Amino acid sequence: MIFLGTSFCSGRYALSPPALMTPVIFAIQIFDGVYNQLFLSTDTSLTVDECGWKYGTLMDAEFNGTLDAGNSFFSLNHTDHVIIRRREAGTQEWTVIHVQEIKSKDDFNIRLRDTYARAGVEYEYSVSSYLNGVENDYVVQNVYSDFAGFYITDKDCLYGTIYDIDGCDTSRTMAAQTLELLNSKYMSVVSHSALNCESGAIAGTLLKTDPYECVADQNATLAYRNRFKDRLANKKPLILKIDDGRIWMIRVLPDISDSQHGHRDLREISFQWVEIGDVNDMQALYNNGFSDVDSTWF
Repeated sequence: MIFLGTSFCSGRYALSPPALMTPVIFAIQIFDGVYNQLFLSTDTSLTVDECGWKYGTLMDAEFNGTLDAGNSFFSLNHTDHVIIRRREAGTQEWTVIHVQEIKSKDDFNIRLRDTYARAGVEYEYSVSSYLNGVENDYVVQNVYSDFAGFYITDKDCLYGTIYDIDGCDTSRTMAAQTLELLNSKYMSVVSHSALNCESGAIAGTLLKTDPYECVADQNATLAYRNRFKDRLANKKPLILKIDDGRIWMIRVLPDISDSQHGHRDLREISFQWVEIGDVNDMQALYNNGFSDVDSTWF
């Protein structure tokens, strides 16, 4: 069968993407006959008995009551969960960031905003389907994460600023006690726990600007600054990330400072914090409310 000068039943490259994507081919028409299947694939080695949805399948219309040539019904019958993972490029450990249960075709419409990625890092994101606990094919895409300033975030919020950021000085806390021994002129240090975390303080000026006049919007800035302070003060865990690549899972410590920074309309917000977990630990993310992915998928 030949249409528009292209053979799709023979020839080594007859069904390859370049042939199908040329501007010459706009449609496929079949007529004057009885058809029970129209199958296109990038794999020209397949026989008639091997038709069906595989990695190289482009379309498979079985005309079984519908004209659907996509793989939505096939995927629905072979998927009970879709799993999205993330890892830094070059590392081995994946972090499961989303699990979507699939019960209908609409469940495949997944929109996910990942606000826990740190700055200056290339990430790999993996999307795969599961059926009865067995993983099917997966797709991996690389995404470079970058931003300016500092941000606090959780599942429901993202606040931050790029103005007047300080250095965010930190200190490393370890559990240790010094002992004076009668038989030694040197001190002895004893550690009684595995405590090893960071704490610090950060400050910045929060502004909302008028997009048309490029000046500060005083009312919008006041509202944004108050929402930011309310989120800091609600006693729930947060993720703090800075444009130099540092990132922590934190709790904010009293008190939150709101002070004039030069001009009376410039208010600097500063707060102290302490690290409470690892942002790449799925158990810590779940326990602290950053993720809905439970231990079933750890």
